[in-house]
Parts: sequence; C-alpha cells; structure tokens
Amino acid sequence: MTSVPPAPGASLSHHLMSSESRPKRHPEICIYCAKNPGVTDDHVPPRSFFPQPRPSNLITVPACNKCNSGAGKDEDYFLATFMFSEAGNTDAGKTLWRQRLHRMFSKNLGLRRKIASGLSHRHVATPSGIYLGRRMALQFDERRFDRVVQKIVRGLYYFEYGETLPADTEVMTLFLSTKARYETAVGYANQLHWGKKRWSGIFEYRCGRVPGAPQQSVWLMRCYGNTYFWAISGSDEASNKDGG
Repeated sequence: MTSVPPAPGASLSHHLMSSESRPKRHPEICIYCAKNPGVTDDHVPPRSFFPQPRPSNLITVPACNKCNSGAGKDEDYFLATFMFSEAGNTDAGKTLWRQRLHRMFSKNLGLRRKIASGLSHRHVATPSGIYLGRRMALQFDERRFDRVVQKIVRGLYYFEYGETLPADTEVMTLFLSTKARYETAVGYANQLHWGKKRWSGIFEYRCGRVPGAPQQSVWLMRCYGNTYFWAISGSDEASNKDGG
C-alpha cells in the first residue's frame, strides 16, 4: 500500500493490540460458524482472486463444507464487477479476466444480466478524487460485496490473532467509493499494523484490535491496487465515520 496522510486527531495506537501475542488456534472448528468441524481449508482472500501462477503463500483457514462453498456466487460477482472498474485495467485484472473470468462471464447468463442492468455512462473519479472522465460505470449490489468482505475479515481475524471471531459478532463494511470515505479511512491507516501477508497489486490489508475488547477490530483492505474497503467488527462506530 502506498503512503497515506498523517492520522487525524488523537492517536489510536494505545487502543490497538499488537499481533505479537496470539492465543492457540483450534483448527477443529469452522472459523465462520464456530459450530461445525473445520474439515476443509478455505482460502482467505479467495484463491479465485489470484491469477495463475498463484502465489505459494496463500492463507488458508479451517472451515466446514457449507461455509467454504456458500459464498462462491458472491465471490464470482465480486470479481466480475471489479473487471468493469479501474481494477480491470491493472495487470492482475487483465490476466485474471483472460485466464478465467471471461469464460465464466460468457457462460453465466444470470451474472451477465445482473451486471448489464447496472451499467450506465457516468462521471467517474477515483476514491482520492482524481477525475477520470465520463465512462461506462457499474452500480453494484453492495449486499453481495458486504458478504464477501465480511467473510474475508473473519478469515483474516483468525489468521492474524489465532482466535475465531464469534459468529454473532457484527462485521460492518464500507466500500470507499467517495473521497470523504476514502480520506476518513486512510487517515487511520498508519495506526493499524500491516497484515502478516500481502500481495502487491492484488490484495493488501492493515488491521488492529482493542485490548480488553478483542472482538472490536478495524480493517483497511486494498484490492487490485486501487479499490479500498473499510471494515470494523464488534462496534457500530464505523457507520458514523464515513463522512458521507
């Protein structure tokens, strides 16, 4: 992730727990539902995010069969939608489209109809406010994006902290589609620590959590170099900080 502006306001560093101390893991339980046996390895972020040849250091977490396979259609929609944004113009996006997504898109009539219904010509700008001109843009289904990002957060939480985020813990997400939202989120980025793994140009993240209230965690994720998501677990504070 590129450099970000200084954090606004008072420092949050004394609120965020370092990843140094990590409790023991319990791989026998699915980390998503926290009930069923984790009999499969689920990739976080999804393996489908990566063009081939895929990196050898992808993250896997224990998951039951239902939770592992339940988000497949949302993940396909998530990726296909990205290809109609600036992410589709990146090297990784172009490679992914050529290797897999164009075949999936051509065969899946429902997906084509869903995306086609949201396409229109609009004035487009990057989250940082750079005007890109009038071009074809997509009004996407935020609920499906939320489900994908929420699952990624739960997987990364387990990977970073060695604990399962309770299934009833709320995970709120925000696609940083406006300049105000982007500036609010990246203003806190330096107060979060880098994730233990990152894949430049495909997926990178920063995170932190509150000591004494470990379910409260904060995440800033960047996909394909320029698409940002902000997520917070265990608190509704994020919903009041997006600035519009």
